[in-house]
Amino acid sequence: MQIFSSVLTNVLASLYQEFFSALVFAFLFMFLYMFAQQNGGYKRAIKIFFINFQKHKSYRYIFYFAFYCAMILFRTLLCRQLWVDPLNNVLGSWSLYDSQGHIQTEGIENFILFIPFTILYFWMISQMKEYKTRWILVHSITYSFLFSICIELLQLLLKLGSFQLSDLFYNTLGGFVGGIIYVCAHKKSDHENKEGKEEV
Repeated sequence: MQIFSSVLTNVLASLYQEFFSALVFAFLFMFLYMFAQQNGGYKRAIKIFFINFQKHKSYRYIFYFAFYCAMILFRTLLCRQLWVDPLNNVLGSWSLYDSQGHIQTEGIENFILFIPFTILYFWMISQMKEYKTRWILVHSITYSFLFSICIELLQLLLKLGSFQLSDLFYNTLGGFVGGIIYVCAHKKSDHENKEGKEEV
């Protein structure tokens, strides 16, 4: 009876852990399936994808952003182990050292993780129209916070990680820094383009 109970627990835990990943995969596969159905099969659908990827810069930017979002989700949610108590450390880690004096880099990693997120996002939407600096900085905080809180709440609900306020803070701060980097790079690029036109 103990063996049966152990096997049943392991099987149910595996199903629980993989359920969300399988759901996302099935959802994306159905999009591919519908697209292939409407465009004459998978070969033609794949060909259309690569043609658009080569021809359209905006198409590539959307792909890069989607790819990085998927990387974040796999690191923070989809590939995580099941946690018994996701509320065991709500405040999280705010220091570079743990209670035993060992260096912990989780905060720095969370900070760095969200810098490319906002850079790629604004890089993607800049193909549609120009945005003011203030708008970019405000929305870099807003979007990184919303994406981060969604991840933290899913970790809590699915028990695939622990809900931590420090993660939320570092992710949002990283997103804000990403917004600053984008603004600086964009202004530098505009300045160089203006100088190039004046020389011509």
